[in-house]
Amino acid sequence: MSLELLVTWRTLLAEIGELGGALCKAIAADDMLAAIAAMIQLRRTRAAVARVEAPVRLRGDAAELTAMAEVTSLTIGARAAEAAMQRWLERPLPGDERLLASPLGVAVLADALLPTVWDFEADVVVLVGAGLEPVAELLAALGQRRMVIVGGEPRSGAVAVASADEAVVAVRMMVPVPPTRMAVRAVLGTDRGELDAVVGRLREVLADLRIHRNTVRVFSRTWIEQGAANLSAIARWPSIAAVGDRFVGVPMIIVAPGPSLARNVGQLAAARGRAIIAAFSHSLRPVLAAGVTPDLVITVDPQDVRYHFAGCDLSRTCLVNAATVHPALFDLPAQRFLTASANCAIDDWIFDGVGETAVLPGGGSVATSALSLGLAWGCDPIVFLGLDLSFPGGAYYVSTSCDGAARAEVDDRGVMQVAGWSDGFRAMKAAGGPGAVGERTVELPGWDGGVVPSSFMFSMFHRWFVDQLRGITAAGGAADPCVTVFNCTEGGAHIAGMEHRPFAEVLAQLDQPIDVAVELDAAAMTVDGDRVDRIIDHVTGFLRGLRRSRRLARVARRLIERGNTGPRLAAVERGLADALAPLAFVSLLAQRELDRAHDVARRPGAEADYLAASASLFDTLIGVLDQVEPALRVALLRLGPRRSHGRAA
Repeated sequence: MSLELLVTWRTLLAEIGELGGALCKAIAADDMLAAIAAMIQLRRTRAAVARVEAPVRLRGDAAELTAMAEVTSLTIGARAAEAAMQRWLERPLPGDERLLASPLGVAVLADALLPTVWDFEADVVVLVGAGLEPVAELLAALGQRRMVIVGGEPRSGAVAVASADEAVVAVRMMVPVPPTRMAVRAVLGTDRGELDAVVGRLREVLADLRIHRNTVRVFSRTWIEQGAANLSAIARWPSIAAVGDRFVGVPMIIVAPGPSLARNVGQLAAARGRAIIAAFSHSLRPVLAAGVTPDLVITVDPQDVRYHFAGCDLSRTCLVNAATVHPALFDLPAQRFLTASANCAIDDWIFDGVGETAVLPGGGSVATSALSLGLAWGCDPIVFLGLDLSFPGGAYYVSTSCDGAARAEVDDRGVMQVAGWSDGFRAMKAAGGPGAVGERTVELPGWDGGVVPSSFMFSMFHRWFVDQLRGITAAGGAADPCVTVFNCTEGGAHIAGMEHRPFAEVLAQLDQPIDVAVELDAAAMTVDGDRVDRIIDHVTGFLRGLRRSRRLARVARRLIERGNTGPRLAAVERGLADALAPLAFVSLLAQRELDRAHDVARRPGAEADYLAASASLFDTLIGVLDQVEPALRVALLRLGPRRSHGRAA
């Protein structure tokens, strides 16, 4: 495979070199159309290079070494072509009004719109305002598949929308292969502030899609293995759905581990028995250090975060664990547990087996999941402490946290890296999972005015809160608010949709007693005796589906190998699609190959390309099914025999 990738690179780089030469000749001859045509092909070919993954299994044989030498040599010509493209795009041009007055001018404007690397099948063009429709028509003729026109007339190949909100929805629907790049052009006279707002929101959508895809690729195997290992605990303990309406109208205080928590955590003891006190695994130590036993400790992170709990007394606390947390978290000596669906498709699949909806929609942070829990239970008000989403003076967490020495360090480029992690954090990362990466720094509005330093990821969480609270709180613009959310951090970022008050002021309003432990015990009593049997039946049926899917995938693979690619292959593929439909979460492990197969299918190409992509997908699918089945079989053994008569797997 590595030699094939090198050969592909070699072919594409040679093509870039030739096209670069053609571009230079066209520029020298002042042949505008030839130059634009060369630019279009260069963009396509450079995007094709970007789609080729780096070889990872080089053997070092003669053929590979020869191919590597040729690739290195051809890179020089490719760089020269890139420089020529950049010079071409930097040339002065007439104004848009003049360019739009002629077909050649429209071609020039369309060419100037696109960067030097552009995937006409996957990347998205956004045109803002009426008058740019001719550009959309030309781009569609060139093969541009994804276009959004904001406030303009509908055109073939483009989605016409009336507002930024509709543009966001249109781009968010561009799955399963989301755009990597976006090109934006606005008509003259467009309000700069409005344009910046549209572009900003669309970039956030693309970032969301990219983060989700990367998260799935990093954690999919962990989610599935740990979800399977946790089935016995999920059968034994109730989910958040069991609470029902017991906490409707009850205040919930959500304690995050931000640096500002040090300002008011000492007041938290006065809220005990007057509100549900919910901590995170990362804020557990600061809460205990303040002399308060939290009612709940919420964990959704699939990594092994046991170091967060080290030395902590959990004997009077309920742990709220996502279905895919590290299995050891269900072995902690807590008084009770609740379970939830907070990460991915396997969480949802697990709770489908017991007929429960235990979803905690989140925005990538446990704080977002905690808000979803408060809203799901009907808590009111919901109060946040320590939700800085900022790092004042470099402090990343409150000092009493298990990672209290962690600090945000910003370099000259404005990139933030967290240093000073605890030994527990480093041990967790050494055991696997994504490494800490640098993030672009941004500014967010401050809790009491001005701005505060923040990071790209914090800004994504911030936006999630704003979006979720829009229309449901008075501060979020709701005419008939259903909940009040207070931000009592007394520092960090201002979050639209929350009311920003000192904690002491809000604490004085919490005057009704609540015995959280009694209500949680009552919820636990609702777990019925058939819960284990239902999960056993759920897993058993899934295993049958796995075996059928694997058999069909192997048949399809053999048909491709034998060149039997006619109606029989199509029939087997349809049967495989039907068999896989109930096994949705299996696709998590095959996400990369699924994306690649979708990408190949949407592009013009030879049948051999499609068959090669299908064969690769079938190989991956067979491997995935082989990985999932043993984990589920072990889970069945842990669950034990059915209590009532039934069929075994």
